[in-house]
Amino acid sequence: MKRTIFLPRAQTARASITLWRASSAALGSAAVLVGILAIVPLVYIVIRALEADAAVWERLWSRQIPVLAGNTLALTVTTVFLSALFGIGAAWLVERTDLPGARVWRVMLALPLAIPAYVAAICWLILLRRGGVVDQVAMEWLGFARGTFPLPQITNLWGATIVISLCVFPYVFLPVGAALRSLDRSLEEAARIAGLSAWATLRRVALPLIMPAAAGGALLVALYVLSDFGTVAMLRYRTFTLAIFQQFAGQVDRSAAAILSFILIGMATPALYGAAWLARRERQVTRTRWQPPRLVHLGRWRPLALLAIGGLTFFSLGLPLLTLGGLTLQGWLFPTEVDRIWEVNNAGVLRHALNSVGLAVTAATGAIALAIFPALVAVRRPGRWSSLLLAACQSPFALPGIIVGLSFVLLFNRWMPALYGTLVVLVIGLVFRLLPQAVTANESALRIVSPSLEQAARTLGQSGARTFQRVTLPVAAPGLLAGWVLCFVTAMKELPTVILLRPPGFDTLPVRIWVAASESVHTQAAPPAFALIAVTIATLLLVTRYRAGMEKALSQS
Repeated sequence: MKRTIFLPRAQTARASITLWRASSAALGSAAVLVGILAIVPLVYIVIRALEADAAVWERLWSRQIPVLAGNTLALTVTTVFLSALFGIGAAWLVERTDLPGARVWRVMLALPLAIPAYVAAICWLILLRRGGVVDQVAMEWLGFARGTFPLPQITNLWGATIVISLCVFPYVFLPVGAALRSLDRSLEEAARIAGLSAWATLRRVALPLIMPAAAGGALLVALYVLSDFGTVAMLRYRTFTLAIFQQFAGQVDRSAAAILSFILIGMATPALYGAAWLARRERQVTRTRWQPPRLVHLGRWRPLALLAIGGLTFFSLGLPLLTLGGLTLQGWLFPTEVDRIWEVNNAGVLRHALNSVGLAVTAATGAIALAIFPALVAVRRPGRWSSLLLAACQSPFALPGIIVGLSFVLLFNRWMPALYGTLVVLVIGLVFRLLPQAVTANESALRIVSPSLEQAARTLGQSGARTFQRVTLPVAAPGLLAGWVLCFVTAMKELPTVILLRPPGFDTLPVRIWVAASESVHTQAAPPAFALIAVTIATLLLVTRYRAGMEKALSQS
Protein backbone atom coordinates (compact mmCIF):
# COMPACT_ATOMS: atom_id res chain seq x y z
CA MET A 1 0.00 0.00 0.00
CA LYS A 2 2.79 2.38 0.88
CA ARG A 3 4.49 1.64 -2.41
CA THR A 4 1.44 2.51 -4.47
CA ILE A 5 1.24 5.89 -2.72
CA PHE A 6 4.96 6.64 -2.78
CA LEU A 7 5.55 6.20 -6.50
CA PRO A 8 3.08 8.83 -7.69
CA ARG A 9 4.57 11.33 -5.22
CA ALA A 10 8.07 10.67 -6.56
CA GLN A 11 6.81 11.03 -10.08
CA THR A 12 5.10 14.32 -9.12
CA ALA A 13 8.33 15.62 -7.60
CA ARG A 14 10.32 14.66 -10.70
CA ALA A 15 7.68 16.27 -12.92
CA SER A 16 7.84 19.43 -10.79
CA ILE A 17 11.63 19.59 -11.14
CA THR A 18 11.33 19.07 -14.89
CA LEU A 19 8.73 21.83 -15.15
CA TRP A 20 10.87 24.15 -13.01
CA ARG A 21 13.90 23.61 -15.23
CA ALA A 22 11.87 24.10 -18.38
CA SER A 23 10.24 27.31 -17.13
CA SER A 24 13.59 28.56 -15.82
CA ALA A 25 15.18 28.02 -19.22
CA ALA A 26 12.25 29.74 -20.95
CA LEU A 27 12.52 32.68 -18.55
CA GLY A 28 16.26 33.02 -19.18
CA SER A 29 15.79 32.83 -22.95
CA ALA A 30 13.06 35.48 -22.89
CA ALA A 31 15.20 37.76 -20.70
CA VAL A 32 18.20 37.41 -23.01
CA LEU A 33 16.02 38.17 -26.03
CA VAL A 34 14.73 41.36 -24.37
CA GLY A 35 18.30 42.39 -23.51
CA ILE A 36 19.49 41.82 -27.09
CA LEU A 37 16.59 43.79 -28.55
CA ALA A 38 17.22 46.63 -26.05
CA ILE A 39 20.79 47.20 -27.22
CA VAL A 40 20.03 46.97 -30.96
CA PRO A 41 19.33 50.72 -31.38
CA LEU A 42 22.44 51.61 -29.39
CA VAL A 43 24.65 49.26 -31.38
CA TYR A 44 23.20 50.45 -34.67
CA ILE A 45 23.85 54.13 -33.86
CA VAL A 46 27.44 53.33 -32.87
CA ILE A 47 28.05 51.32 -36.06
CA ARG A 48 26.46 54.02 -38.23
CA ALA A 49 28.64 56.68 -36.58
CA LEU A 50 31.87 54.69 -36.95
CA GLU A 51 31.08 53.99 -40.62
CA ALA A 52 30.66 57.69 -41.39
CA ASP A 53 33.10 59.38 -43.72
CA ALA A 54 36.18 60.90 -42.09
CA ALA A 55 35.38 64.26 -43.66
CA VAL A 56 32.06 64.38 -41.80
CA TRP A 57 33.84 63.64 -38.51
CA GLU A 58 36.40 66.36 -39.19
CA ARG A 59 33.75 68.92 -40.10
CA LEU A 60 31.73 68.24 -36.96
CA TRP A 61 34.79 68.27 -34.66
CA SER A 62 36.02 71.57 -36.06
CA ARG A 63 32.70 73.43 -36.21
CA GLN A 64 30.00 71.98 -33.95
CA ILE A 65 31.02 69.41 -31.36
CA PRO A 66 33.13 71.69 -29.06
CA VAL A 67 30.38 74.33 -28.90
CA LEU A 68 27.61 71.75 -28.46
CA ALA A 69 29.57 69.95 -25.73
CA GLY A 70 30.20 73.21 -23.88
CA ASN A 71 26.55 74.28 -24.09
CA THR A 72 25.26 70.86 -23.07
CA LEU A 73 27.65 70.50 -20.11
CA ALA A 74 26.93 74.05 -18.93
CA LEU A 75 23.17 73.44 -18.99
CA THR A 76 23.57 70.11 -17.22
CA VAL A 77 25.77 71.48 -14.42
CA THR A 78 23.65 74.57 -13.72
CA THR A 79 20.37 72.63 -13.82
CA VAL A 80 21.67 69.91 -11.51
CA PHE A 81 22.88 72.53 -9.02
CA LEU A 82 19.62 74.52 -9.02
CA SER A 83 17.43 71.39 -8.90
CA ALA A 84 19.43 70.05 -5.96
CA LEU A 85 19.07 73.39 -4.18
CA PHE A 86 15.30 73.40 -4.70
CA GLY A 87 14.84 69.69 -3.94
CA ILE A 88 17.00 69.40 -0.81
CA GLY A 89 15.77 72.70 0.64
CA ALA A 90 12.10 71.85 0.06
CA ALA A 91 12.51 68.31 1.41
CA TRP A 92 14.14 69.55 4.62
CA LEU A 93 11.43 72.17 5.21
CA VAL A 94 8.61 69.71 4.58
CA GLU A 95 10.00 66.66 6.40
CA ARG A 96 12.10 67.98 9.27
CA THR A 97 10.48 71.25 10.37
CA ASP A 98 7.10 72.22 11.84
CA LEU A 99 6.06 73.83 8.54
CA PRO A 100 2.22 73.97 8.43
CA GLY A 101 0.52 71.71 5.87
CA ALA A 102 3.45 69.34 5.35
CA ARG A 103 1.24 66.59 3.89
CA VAL A 104 -0.25 68.98 1.32
CA TRP A 105 3.16 70.41 0.35
CA ARG A 106 4.52 66.87 -0.04
CA VAL A 107 1.96 66.16 -2.76
CA MET A 108 2.03 69.60 -4.39
CA LEU A 109 5.82 69.56 -4.76
CA ALA A 110 5.68 66.19 -6.55
CA LEU A 111 3.15 67.32 -9.16
CA PRO A 112 5.54 69.43 -11.31
CA LEU A 113 6.66 66.06 -12.70
CA ALA A 114 3.39 66.14 -14.66
CA ILE A 115 4.40 69.32 -16.51
CA PRO A 116 6.71 68.73 -19.48
CA ALA A 117 9.56 71.20 -19.49
CA TYR A 118 8.77 72.23 -23.07
CA VAL A 119 5.25 73.20 -21.95
CA ALA A 120 6.70 75.27 -19.10
CA ALA A 121 9.02 76.93 -21.62
CA ILE A 122 6.00 77.89 -23.76
CA CYS A 123 4.31 79.44 -20.70
CA TRP A 124 7.37 81.52 -19.82
CA LEU A 125 7.72 82.67 -23.42
CA ILE A 126 4.08 83.76 -23.46
CA LEU A 127 4.65 85.77 -20.29
CA LEU A 128 8.10 87.26 -20.90
CA ARG A 129 8.50 87.66 -24.66
CA ARG A 130 8.34 91.09 -26.20
CA GLY A 131 4.63 91.78 -26.77
CA GLY A 132 3.70 89.07 -24.26
CA VAL A 133 1.52 89.25 -21.16
CA VAL A 134 3.99 91.10 -18.93
CA ASP A 135 4.90 93.57 -21.69
CA GLN A 136 1.21 94.26 -22.40
CA VAL A 137 0.49 94.85 -18.71
CA ALA A 138 3.47 97.22 -18.47
CA MET A 139 2.20 99.25 -21.44
CA GLU A 140 -1.46 99.37 -20.45
CA TRP A 141 -1.22 99.71 -16.67
CA LEU A 142 2.22 101.17 -15.98
CA GLY A 143 2.49 103.61 -18.89
CA PHE A 144 5.60 102.18 -20.56
CA ALA A 145 6.08 102.84 -24.26
CA ARG A 146 6.15 99.86 -26.59
CA GLY A 147 9.44 97.97 -26.33
CA THR A 148 10.80 99.99 -23.37
CA PHE A 149 9.86 97.80 -20.41
CA PRO A 150 12.91 95.74 -19.29
CA LEU A 151 12.14 92.05 -19.65
CA PRO A 152 14.41 89.23 -18.48
CA GLN A 153 15.97 87.24 -21.31
CA ILE A 154 15.07 83.56 -21.08
CA THR A 155 16.31 82.34 -24.47
CA ASN A 156 19.75 81.62 -23.06
CA LEU A 157 21.55 79.31 -20.63
CA TRP A 158 20.02 80.77 -17.47
CA GLY A 159 16.52 80.82 -18.87
CA ALA A 160 16.76 77.16 -19.87
CA THR A 161 18.28 76.31 -16.48
CA ILE A 162 15.45 77.91 -14.50
CA VAL A 163 12.66 76.50 -16.68
CA ILE A 164 13.96 72.92 -16.59
CA SER A 165 14.87 73.06 -12.88
CA LEU A 166 11.33 74.08 -11.92
CA CYS A 167 10.04 70.94 -13.67
CA VAL A 168 12.60 68.34 -12.57
CA PHE A 169 13.49 69.25 -8.98
CA PRO A 170 10.99 66.58 -7.71
CA TYR A 171 13.53 63.98 -8.87
CA VAL A 172 15.64 65.25 -5.95
CA PHE A 173 12.81 66.23 -3.61
CA LEU A 174 11.10 62.81 -3.52
CA PRO A 175 14.09 60.54 -2.69
CA VAL A 176 15.61 63.08 -0.29
CA GLY A 177 12.26 63.43 1.48
CA ALA A 178 12.00 59.65 1.80
CA ALA A 179 15.58 59.48 3.13
CA LEU A 180 14.91 62.20 5.71
CA ARG A 181 11.84 60.35 6.98
CA SER A 182 13.77 57.09 7.31
CA LEU A 183 16.80 58.42 9.24
CA ASP A 184 17.27 57.07 12.75
CA ARG A 185 16.64 59.90 15.20
CA SER A 186 19.05 58.37 17.71
CA LEU A 187 22.00 59.33 15.49
CA GLU A 188 21.10 62.99 15.69
CA GLU A 189 20.40 62.76 19.41
CA ALA A 190 23.85 61.23 19.97
CA ALA A 191 25.43 64.11 18.06
CA ARG A 192 23.58 66.66 20.19
CA ILE A 193 24.64 64.88 23.39
CA ALA A 194 28.23 65.08 22.13
CA GLY A 195 27.88 68.86 22.07
CA LEU A 196 27.13 69.61 18.43
CA SER A 197 24.73 72.42 17.63
CA ALA A 198 21.59 71.86 15.56
CA TRP A 199 23.25 73.20 12.39
CA ALA A 200 26.44 71.21 13.03
CA THR A 201 24.33 68.06 13.50
CA LEU A 202 22.54 68.76 10.23
CA ARG A 203 25.84 69.31 8.40
CA ARG A 204 27.85 66.44 9.91
CA VAL A 205 25.18 63.75 10.48
CA ALA A 206 21.99 64.23 8.47
CA LEU A 207 23.41 65.61 5.22
CA PRO A 208 26.03 62.84 4.73
CA LEU A 209 23.32 60.20 5.23
CA ILE A 210 20.96 61.71 2.64
CA MET A 211 23.70 62.53 0.12
CA PRO A 212 23.36 59.20 -1.76
CA ALA A 213 19.64 59.93 -2.28
CA ALA A 214 20.36 63.52 -3.31
CA ALA A 215 23.18 62.46 -5.66
CA GLY A 216 21.00 59.76 -7.24
CA GLY A 217 18.25 62.31 -7.87
CA ALA A 218 20.78 64.79 -9.24
CA LEU A 219 22.08 62.22 -11.71
CA LEU A 220 18.51 61.57 -12.88
CA VAL A 221 18.21 65.32 -13.45
CA ALA A 222 21.45 65.22 -15.44
CA LEU A 223 20.07 62.41 -17.63
CA TYR A 224 16.89 64.41 -18.18
CA VAL A 225 18.84 67.50 -19.24
CA LEU A 226 21.05 65.49 -21.60
CA SER A 227 17.95 64.03 -23.26
CA ASP A 228 15.81 67.18 -23.34
CA PHE A 229 14.84 68.37 -26.80
CA GLY A 230 11.61 70.37 -26.62
CA THR A 231 12.74 72.93 -24.04
CA VAL A 232 16.03 73.84 -25.69
CA ALA A 233 14.28 73.99 -29.06
CA MET A 234 11.63 76.38 -27.71
CA LEU A 235 14.24 78.55 -25.99
CA ARG A 236 16.65 78.33 -28.94
CA TYR A 237 19.53 77.13 -26.77
CA ARG A 238 21.66 74.92 -28.99
CA THR A 239 22.60 71.57 -27.43
CA PHE A 240 23.31 68.11 -28.85
CA THR A 241 19.64 67.08 -29.02
CA LEU A 242 18.63 70.16 -31.01
CA ALA A 243 21.60 69.76 -33.35
CA ILE A 244 20.79 66.06 -33.89
CA PHE A 245 17.21 66.91 -34.87
CA GLN A 246 18.37 69.66 -37.24
CA GLN A 247 20.94 67.35 -38.85
CA PHE A 248 18.35 64.60 -39.24
CA ALA A 249 15.63 66.88 -40.60
CA GLY A 250 17.76 68.98 -42.91
CA GLN A 251 20.35 66.60 -44.39
CA VAL A 252 20.10 63.79 -46.90
CA ASP A 253 23.17 62.11 -45.37
CA ARG A 254 22.15 61.28 -41.81
CA SER A 255 25.58 60.08 -40.72
CA ALA A 256 26.20 63.48 -39.06
CA ALA A 257 23.16 62.91 -36.84
CA ALA A 258 24.53 59.47 -35.93
CA ILE A 259 27.93 60.97 -35.04
CA LEU A 260 26.39 63.60 -32.76
CA SER A 261 24.22 60.89 -31.19
CA PHE A 262 27.33 58.79 -30.57
CA ILE A 263 28.99 61.70 -28.71
CA LEU A 264 25.87 62.34 -26.63
CA ILE A 265 25.62 58.66 -25.69
CA GLY A 266 29.19 58.86 -24.41
CA MET A 267 28.25 61.84 -22.25
CA ALA A 268 25.10 60.19 -20.85
CA THR A 269 26.56 56.76 -20.05
CA PRO A 270 28.58 57.78 -16.93
CA ALA A 271 25.51 59.53 -15.47
CA LEU A 272 23.38 56.43 -16.13
CA TYR A 273 25.63 53.97 -14.34
CA GLY A 274 26.45 56.49 -11.63
CA ALA A 275 22.73 56.76 -10.89
CA ALA A 276 22.40 52.97 -10.73
CA TRP A 277 25.35 52.67 -8.34
CA LEU A 278 24.03 55.42 -6.05
CA ALA A 279 20.56 53.86 -6.01
CA ARG A 280 22.08 50.64 -4.65
CA ARG A 281 24.12 52.61 -2.10
CA GLU A 282 21.02 54.53 -1.01
CA ARG A 283 19.18 51.32 -0.19
CA GLN A 284 22.04 50.29 2.09
CA VAL A 285 22.32 53.65 3.89
CA THR A 286 18.69 54.50 4.57
CA ARG A 287 17.48 51.12 5.76
CA THR A 288 17.41 51.96 9.50
CA ARG A 289 14.93 51.60 12.34
CA TRP A 290 12.43 54.38 12.04
CA GLN A 291 11.52 56.67 14.92
CA PRO A 292 9.29 59.75 14.83
CA PRO A 293 11.54 62.63 13.70
CA ARG A 294 12.30 65.49 16.03
CA LEU A 295 11.04 68.50 14.11
CA VAL A 296 12.93 71.77 14.00
CA HIS A 297 10.82 74.68 15.24
CA LEU A 298 11.00 77.48 12.69
CA GLY A 299 9.77 80.17 15.04
CA ARG A 300 10.06 83.62 13.49
CA TRP A 301 11.39 82.03 10.26
CA ARG A 302 8.06 80.29 9.58
CA PRO A 303 6.59 83.05 7.35
CA LEU A 304 9.78 83.11 5.27
CA ALA A 305 9.71 79.30 4.95
CA LEU A 306 6.06 79.39 3.86
CA LEU A 307 6.90 82.10 1.33
CA ALA A 308 9.75 80.01 -0.09
CA ILE A 309 7.68 76.81 -0.37
CA GLY A 310 4.68 78.69 -1.72
CA GLY A 311 6.82 80.52 -4.28
CA LEU A 312 8.41 77.30 -5.49
CA THR A 313 4.99 75.66 -5.82
CA PHE A 314 3.52 78.66 -7.63
CA PHE A 315 6.31 79.04 -10.18
CA SER A 316 6.64 75.29 -10.85
CA LEU A 317 2.94 74.34 -10.84
CA GLY A 318 0.55 77.26 -10.40
CA LEU A 319 1.93 79.66 -12.99
CA PRO A 320 1.93 77.14 -15.90
CA LEU A 321 -1.62 76.04 -15.04
CA LEU A 322 -2.91 79.63 -14.78
CA THR A 323 -1.22 80.63 -18.06
CA LEU A 324 -2.53 77.63 -19.98
CA GLY A 325 -5.98 77.90 -18.44
CA GLY A 326 -6.25 81.58 -19.36
CA LEU A 327 -5.12 81.00 -22.94
CA THR A 328 -7.48 78.04 -23.31
CA LEU A 329 -10.46 80.16 -22.22
CA GLN A 330 -9.35 82.99 -24.51
CA GLY A 331 -9.18 80.66 -27.52
CA TRP A 332 -12.57 79.11 -26.79
CA LEU A 333 -14.51 82.22 -25.75
CA PHE A 334 -12.92 84.83 -28.03
CA PRO A 335 -11.55 82.92 -31.04
CA THR A 336 -9.62 84.84 -33.66
CA GLU A 337 -9.41 84.01 -37.34
CA VAL A 338 -6.21 82.09 -36.65
CA ASP A 339 -8.04 80.04 -34.02
CA ARG A 340 -10.78 79.21 -36.50
CA ILE A 341 -8.22 78.12 -39.09
CA TRP A 342 -6.61 75.84 -36.47
CA GLU A 343 -10.03 74.37 -35.62
CA VAL A 344 -10.21 75.29 -31.94
CA ASN A 345 -12.84 73.00 -30.45
CA ASN A 346 -13.28 70.30 -27.86
CA ALA A 347 -13.36 67.54 -30.47
CA GLY A 348 -9.84 68.27 -31.71
CA VAL A 349 -8.33 68.23 -28.21
CA LEU A 350 -10.34 65.10 -27.36
CA ARG A 351 -9.06 63.30 -30.47
CA HIS A 352 -5.44 64.14 -29.68
CA ALA A 353 -5.96 63.18 -26.01
CA LEU A 354 -7.39 59.80 -26.99
CA ASN A 355 -4.41 59.21 -29.30
CA SER A 356 -2.00 60.10 -26.48
CA VAL A 357 -3.74 57.99 -23.85
CA GLY A 358 -4.10 54.98 -26.14
CA LEU A 359 -0.46 55.17 -27.19
CA ALA A 360 0.76 55.66 -23.60
CA VAL A 361 -1.34 52.77 -22.26
CA THR A 362 -0.12 50.43 -24.99
CA ALA A 363 3.53 51.41 -24.65
CA ALA A 364 3.56 51.36 -20.82
CA THR A 365 1.85 47.96 -20.74
CA GLY A 366 4.24 46.55 -23.32
CA ALA A 367 7.29 47.91 -21.48
CA ILE A 368 6.17 46.53 -18.10
CA ALA A 369 5.35 43.15 -19.66
CA LEU A 370 8.73 42.87 -21.41
CA ALA A 371 10.59 44.08 -18.34
CA ILE A 372 9.18 41.25 -16.20
CA PHE A 373 11.59 38.72 -17.76
CA PRO A 374 14.96 40.43 -17.09
CA ALA A 375 13.72 41.73 -13.71
CA LEU A 376 12.79 38.21 -12.57
CA VAL A 377 16.18 36.89 -13.68
CA ALA A 378 17.98 39.69 -11.84
CA VAL A 379 16.01 39.09 -8.63
CA ARG A 380 16.05 35.27 -8.58
CA ARG A 381 19.50 34.66 -10.11
CA PRO A 382 21.78 37.44 -8.83
CA GLY A 383 25.26 37.36 -10.28
CA ARG A 384 27.53 38.74 -12.96
CA TRP A 385 25.41 37.37 -15.81
CA SER A 386 22.17 38.93 -14.51
CA SER A 387 24.00 42.23 -13.86
CA LEU A 388 25.13 42.32 -17.49
CA LEU A 389 21.59 41.55 -18.57
CA LEU A 390 20.24 44.41 -16.48
CA ALA A 391 22.87 46.76 -17.90
CA ALA A 392 21.82 45.79 -21.43
CA CYS A 393 18.14 46.39 -20.68
CA GLN A 394 18.89 49.73 -19.03
CA SER A 395 21.20 50.91 -21.82
CA PRO A 396 18.38 52.75 -23.68
CA PHE A 397 18.33 55.12 -20.68
CA ALA A 398 21.57 56.53 -22.08
CA LEU A 399 19.70 57.24 -25.32
CA PRO A 400 17.68 60.48 -25.37
CA GLY A 401 14.29 60.17 -26.99
CA ILE A 402 15.48 61.80 -30.17
CA ILE A 403 18.24 59.18 -30.55
CA VAL A 404 15.77 56.35 -29.93
CA GLY A 405 13.54 57.78 -32.64
CA LEU A 406 16.46 58.32 -35.00
CA SER A 407 17.77 54.77 -34.52
CA PHE A 408 14.39 53.21 -35.27
CA VAL A 409 13.95 55.47 -38.30
CA LEU A 410 17.30 54.33 -39.69
CA LEU A 411 16.73 50.67 -38.78
CA PHE A 412 13.25 50.29 -40.23
CA ASN A 413 13.98 52.49 -43.23
CA ARG A 414 16.88 50.20 -44.18
CA TRP A 415 15.72 46.74 -43.07
CA MET A 416 11.90 46.86 -42.90
CA PRO A 417 10.72 49.68 -45.17
CA ALA A 418 7.21 48.25 -45.33
CA LEU A 419 6.72 49.01 -41.61
CA TYR A 420 8.37 52.42 -41.72
CA GLY A 421 5.89 55.20 -40.98
CA THR A 422 3.30 52.95 -39.34
CA LEU A 423 1.85 52.93 -35.84
CA VAL A 424 3.63 49.62 -35.15
CA VAL A 425 7.05 51.27 -35.37
CA LEU A 426 5.91 54.10 -33.08
CA VAL A 427 4.71 51.65 -30.42
CA ILE A 428 7.92 49.58 -30.65
CA GLY A 429 10.10 52.66 -30.38
CA LEU A 430 8.20 54.00 -27.39
CA VAL A 431 8.27 50.61 -25.62
CA PHE A 432 12.06 50.50 -25.80
CA ARG A 433 12.22 54.16 -24.77
CA LEU A 434 10.37 53.15 -21.57
CA LEU A 435 12.13 49.81 -21.03
CA PRO A 436 14.85 51.04 -18.61
CA GLN A 437 12.25 52.66 -16.35
CA ALA A 438 10.11 49.54 -16.45
CA VAL A 439 13.02 47.17 -15.69
CA THR A 440 14.17 49.20 -12.69
CA ALA A 441 10.66 49.58 -11.29
CA ASN A 442 9.86 45.87 -11.82
CA GLU A 443 13.10 44.79 -10.16
CA SER A 444 12.29 46.90 -7.11
CA ALA A 445 8.73 45.51 -6.95
CA LEU A 446 9.79 41.87 -7.33
CA ARG A 447 12.44 42.07 -4.62
CA ILE A 448 9.74 42.28 -1.94
CA VAL A 449 8.39 38.83 -2.95
CA SER A 450 9.91 36.19 -0.69
CA PRO A 451 11.49 33.32 -2.68
CA SER A 452 10.16 30.89 -0.07
CA LEU A 453 6.59 31.65 -1.17
CA GLU A 454 7.41 30.73 -4.76
CA GLN A 455 9.33 27.63 -3.67
CA ALA A 456 6.35 26.47 -1.61
CA ALA A 457 4.07 26.83 -4.61
CA ARG A 458 6.51 24.93 -6.84
CA THR A 459 6.79 22.15 -4.25
CA LEU A 460 3.01 21.78 -4.39
CA GLY A 461 3.28 21.13 -8.12
CA GLN A 462 2.45 24.55 -9.50
CA SER A 463 4.07 25.48 -12.81
CA GLY A 464 6.25 28.54 -13.13
CA ALA A 465 3.53 30.52 -14.90
CA ARG A 466 0.93 29.46 -12.35
CA THR A 467 3.23 30.39 -9.45
CA PHE A 468 3.85 33.81 -10.96
CA GLN A 469 0.13 34.36 -11.51
CA ARG A 470 -1.07 33.25 -8.06
CA VAL A 471 1.88 34.17 -5.79
CA THR A 472 4.38 36.59 -7.30
CA LEU A 473 2.06 38.94 -9.14
CA PRO A 474 -0.38 39.71 -6.27
CA VAL A 475 2.46 40.52 -3.85
CA ALA A 476 4.38 42.69 -6.33
CA ALA A 477 1.26 44.36 -7.77
CA PRO A 478 1.55 47.75 -5.94
CA GLY A 479 5.16 48.23 -7.08
CA LEU A 480 4.33 47.09 -10.61
CA LEU A 481 1.43 49.56 -10.69
CA ALA A 482 3.72 52.40 -9.60
CA GLY A 483 6.16 51.45 -12.37
CA TRP A 484 3.36 51.31 -14.94
CA VAL A 485 2.12 54.76 -13.90
CA LEU A 486 5.62 56.24 -14.26
CA CYS A 487 5.96 54.69 -17.71
CA PHE A 488 2.50 55.99 -18.65
CA VAL A 489 3.35 59.54 -17.55
CA THR A 490 6.67 59.43 -19.42
CA ALA A 491 4.93 58.19 -22.57
CA MET A 492 2.26 60.88 -22.32
CA LYS A 493 4.94 63.62 -22.24
CA GLU A 494 7.29 62.08 -24.83
CA LEU A 495 7.89 64.40 -27.77
CA PRO A 496 10.97 63.63 -29.94
CA THR A 497 10.37 59.87 -30.30
CA VAL A 498 6.77 60.50 -31.33
CA ILE A 499 7.69 63.31 -33.75
CA LEU A 500 10.19 61.10 -35.58
CA LEU A 501 8.19 57.85 -35.63
CA ARG A 502 4.52 58.83 -35.85
CA PRO A 503 2.63 57.89 -38.99
CA PRO A 504 1.18 60.71 -41.12
CA GLY A 505 -1.98 62.19 -39.63
CA PHE A 506 -1.45 60.67 -36.16
CA ASP A 507 -1.18 63.61 -33.78
CA THR A 508 -0.79 63.32 -30.02
CA LEU A 509 -1.07 66.11 -27.45
CA PRO A 510 2.72 66.76 -27.38
CA VAL A 511 2.86 66.87 -31.20
CA ARG A 512 -0.07 69.29 -31.34
CA ILE A 513 1.60 71.48 -28.68
CA TRP A 514 4.87 71.42 -30.60
CA VAL A 515 3.35 72.31 -33.96
CA ALA A 516 1.21 75.15 -32.59
CA ALA A 517 4.01 76.62 -30.44
CA SER A 518 6.46 76.43 -33.35
CA GLU A 519 4.06 78.63 -35.31
CA SER A 520 3.60 80.95 -32.26
CA VAL A 521 -0.14 80.16 -32.17
CA HIS A 522 -0.17 79.93 -28.38
CA THR A 523 -3.96 79.87 -27.99
CA GLN A 524 -3.82 76.57 -29.90
CA ALA A 525 -0.89 75.18 -27.92
CA ALA A 526 -2.63 75.89 -24.61
CA PRO A 527 -5.68 73.52 -24.79
CA PRO A 528 -3.68 70.35 -25.58
CA ALA A 529 -1.03 71.36 -23.03
CA PHE A 530 -3.69 71.87 -20.37
CA ALA A 531 -5.28 68.51 -21.24
CA LEU A 532 -1.89 66.77 -21.12
CA ILE A 533 -1.11 68.18 -17.68
CA ALA A 534 -4.61 67.35 -16.39
CA VAL A 535 -4.30 63.68 -17.41
CA THR A 536 -0.81 63.25 -15.96
CA ILE A 537 -1.66 65.06 -12.70
CA ALA A 538 -4.75 62.90 -12.25
CA THR A 539 -2.61 59.80 -12.78
CA LEU A 540 0.04 60.93 -10.30
CA LEU A 541 -2.61 61.80 -7.70
CA LEU A 542 -4.01 58.28 -7.98
CA VAL A 543 -0.64 56.68 -7.38
CA THR A 544 0.19 58.93 -4.42
CA ARG A 545 -2.02 56.58 -2.43
CA TYR A 546 0.96 54.25 -2.76
CA ARG A 547 3.39 57.03 -1.85
CA ALA A 548 6.22 54.79 -0.69
CA GLY A 549 6.10 52.75 -3.87
CA MET A 550 6.10 55.85 -6.06
CA GLU A 551 9.03 57.44 -4.23
CA LYS A 552 11.04 54.23 -4.42
CA ALA A 553 10.32 53.79 -8.13
CA LEU A 554 11.16 57.43 -8.87
CA SER A 555 14.39 57.30 -6.93
CA GLN A 556 15.56 54.22 -8.81
CA SER A 557 14.26 54.77 -12.37
